[in-house]
Amino acid sequence: MENKHKHIWIVVLVVASFVVWKLSTLQFRFGDENVYFYMSDAVLRGLVPYKDFFYADPPFFIYLMAGFKAFFGSHIILFKILPILFDSASAVLIYLLLRKNNVFAVLAPALYLFSFTVISTSDYVTGAEIMIFLMLMALLFDQNKKHYWSGVFWALACLCKLYAGPALLGFLFYKLISKEFLPIRNIILGGLGASILILLPFFILAPHQALNDLIIHHLHRPLGIDKLRIFGVFFSFEWLMVISAIAGIFIAKNKIWAYPLLFSVIFFLLYRDLYYMYLHLLMPFIAILAVEFLEFLNKKKEEFSWSLIAFFIFVASYSIYGYVNIYAPQGIFREPQEIAEALKNAPENLPAYGSIEMAPLVALMSGKKIFDNVMDTSVQNFASGGQNLSLISEKAAKSGVYLVTRVANYPEQNIKDTGFEGYFDKKVFDSSCALYKSFDRISPDDPLNQVAIYKCYNP
Repeated sequence: MENKHKHIWIVVLVVASFVVWKLSTLQFRFGDENVYFYMSDAVLRGLVPYKDFFYADPPFFIYLMAGFKAFFGSHIILFKILPILFDSASAVLIYLLLRKNNVFAVLAPALYLFSFTVISTSDYVTGAEIMIFLMLMALLFDQNKKHYWSGVFWALACLCKLYAGPALLGFLFYKLISKEFLPIRNIILGGLGASILILLPFFILAPHQALNDLIIHHLHRPLGIDKLRIFGVFFSFEWLMVISAIAGIFIAKNKIWAYPLLFSVIFFLLYRDLYYMYLHLLMPFIAILAVEFLEFLNKKKEEFSWSLIAFFIFVASYSIYGYVNIYAPQGIFREPQEIAEALKNAPENLPAYGSIEMAPLVALMSGKKIFDNVMDTSVQNFASGGQNLSLISEKAAKSGVYLVTRVANYPEQNIKDTGFEGYFDKKVFDSSCALYKSFDRISPDDPLNQVAIYKCYNP
């Protein structure tokens, strides 16, 4: 009992350290999170995903965000605490999943929270942090023989982010080879019930658009960032955890952690448009399996496990150093209020349009509406055919918009007004747009050195 209480206090200390540190670093950043902030407000105003605006994810995440927006009000920066809180809650769930059968369970939250991947991705609201929390809740319900609820939470995880699906398939595959047929049935029934309840209204309201946004669009996404580069960064920081997890796969008696990990890795290797943030999903399983390997070493010879723990601390220190000195300074969106004020005080009352990385945030801060509800201007959405670049650009110029964008302007190199071509047609820009205001916003290793507002109008 004394050890149990001691372990709980260690977990509390680890989580509190992570929370205090990350709360001290809250800043707006260039990223997809800014469109989620705006979409949550749009949902509160009565707009419906798929029917009223393009949305490439299932609906549960954005409605959950709308609930947080109703609570946060105009304090948009408070959205930034969500990854910190949900990752911390996930760390506690990892401990709860392991505590009955692993003497090193108390170390798992630290391995998870202070991994480079979690430290870096928790700078952004991606939805992955909520998906992982829901997935771990599903595993905890399964561990406690509440299989219907396990299915419900697996469904909610997948309805948050679709790439939770391979982990679910891995989980069900494990159940199948373990011949747990009744739990499988109950998990599937719970999951189907939750999925139908949440998805059916959207397919009734806008069946074609929901099908296009959720499925067809993803099948036509072009190749994204080089996977070798993504996995290279991942392995350069997480190599010890990965090697330990691989060893854990072979020695762990309970393979329930291994199959979701393996199915997810295979999916990421095959998927055309991979991003580093997707690999966040792997970290709970990697941390769990690494701790399983520690317990195995401890049974063989205690000195081995403690040596590995010391090595983990060294590698974690390296990850924290790399994050603080290299990655944390990147992508910071400094003083967005200044840009929002300029947009708010623009001479004509035109809607905003522009980069997914910042235009929705600036529009939300300024009280401006997004043109024609075209909020998600990810280059991949246009490249996949999910949205029509020329049509939207021409329509925007004809109606009149303020194009809020990040650009590269280097007159000494004869580089001017470039960087928006993936979401606004260059020909339409040249014939319709004039600079209203520009702001220097330099981010390390980023060629886009300015935020600019252009008035685009050509009736």
